[in-house]
Amino acid sequence: MKSLLALPLVVVGSVVLTGCFDDDDDPLKSNVRVIHASSDAPAVNVNFNGSTVVSGADYKQAAVLTPNAGRPSLSIDGILPGGDTVTVIEEDVPLLFNTKYDVIAVGKVGDQTIEPLILTDDGERESSDSVRLRVAHLSPDAEEAAGGPVDVYVTAAGAELPAEATFSFSFKESVGPLEVPAGEYQVRVTPAGADTVVYDSGALPLPPGADLLVAAVDNTVFGESPISLLAINGGDVSEIVDASAGAGIRAVHNSAVAGPVDLYVNATPGSDAATVEDIAYTDTVPGVASTGAYVALEAGENQVAVTGADGTVAVIDATLELAAGSGTTVVAAGQTEVQALVFEDDNRSVATAAKLRVIHGAEEAGTVDVYLLPTAEGGAEATEINNAEPALDDFAYGTSSGYVEVPEGDYVVFITSTDGSEFLKTGSISLSAGGVYTAIARLADAGAGETSVAGLTLLDDFVAAPQ
Repeated sequence: MKSLLALPLVVVGSVVLTGCFDDDDDPLKSNVRVIHASSDAPAVNVNFNGSTVVSGADYKQAAVLTPNAGRPSLSIDGILPGGDTVTVIEEDVPLLFNTKYDVIAVGKVGDQTIEPLILTDDGERESSDSVRLRVAHLSPDAEEAAGGPVDVYVTAAGAELPAEATFSFSFKESVGPLEVPAGEYQVRVTPAGADTVVYDSGALPLPPGADLLVAAVDNTVFGESPISLLAINGGDVSEIVDASAGAGIRAVHNSAVAGPVDLYVNATPGSDAATVEDIAYTDTVPGVASTGAYVALEAGENQVAVTGADGTVAVIDATLELAAGSGTTVVAAGQTEVQALVFEDDNRSVATAAKLRVIHGAEEAGTVDVYLLPTAEGGAEATEINNAEPALDDFAYGTSSGYVEVPEGDYVVFITSTDGSEFLKTGSISLSAGGVYTAIARLADAGAGETSVAGLTLLDDFVAAPQ
């Protein structure tokens, strides 16, 4: 199956990216770690002296490099839809062979504040059994939310918030290295001079010998805190979301044969009251499915059941394991048997492109081809597929395109059978840079003697958020 556009797609997570160098004749090597900490920037390529050494590094990822010591030219190129690149950072970096460097992309592309932050580290420590920490403030969102600097409290897990902060710092400042005994700790953050906790790590085990860069970055997952923490050990990155983040879930009724249904979340049909009653075909829960709109749940196992609104037996009964900070879309779909299609959401906005996801929720349609055609010049809608190649070919029921970065603009979506029979042609759909869009294909019989009616259920930035 083809992507909507040819792009290197990288899943956000704990990923090690290792750079390669051809000029390895110098025995004096430096150690450089490049960290993508710009929350609205696309995936990037990292270049030394004009040669690409890391491709497709995404937000919250780190790459460990070993270039020759000296004064190389470092540049970071954002990857645009279609594979073109634009240089967002360019810097000559003096590198010593006995020093470690963190080159961090901070700030935002959207307001043109992205820039490199360079931290140095001699690696010295007093004890090999201690926990060595360096802490960096890389979150412009936290700076804005706090109205300035923040206070950071590092305590034993479960301890009361002390009267004095461990330290305070502002955006782009760093603290450390700090050495503490191994054990369970808790990190809490407040606006400077206030006692309102805006981030709480919960119990955080730190093993002997750990040497971590702990970075506060913009929170792009589910939860109210403006930040999450990245614990960076070499090229390994682990995200620590706020302990109260929980998880978000939303549901879409995409099965015409099921009729109106009742939804039970962590409740027993027939014994407990329904969480939401009488959900009609094409309805969503919450009722306005704009970006970030979810039903909040505790992280962990959650039971989701769907029954007919007339009290009939459950057509869906599923246990979902929801990670802290996750957002999940559950699509009730199917013609022969109603089933839950479960998809993890990614609501991070990218300033340089629209993020579009298509979900095939129409079992009746079988395998289809999907075309995404730019609206013609002058605003006229594309009316024919002609010789265009499908953006998604052999697109099977129950699958998702994933989030694909698409140039800002107006488009028409065509969905056809694999033999070219047209199921759906939309009107002109506008996609804006920075927007996140989800479209779920559906197909239902219109009635006896009539042809089937295809459509799209639109979520996220297709839908205006309530005021």
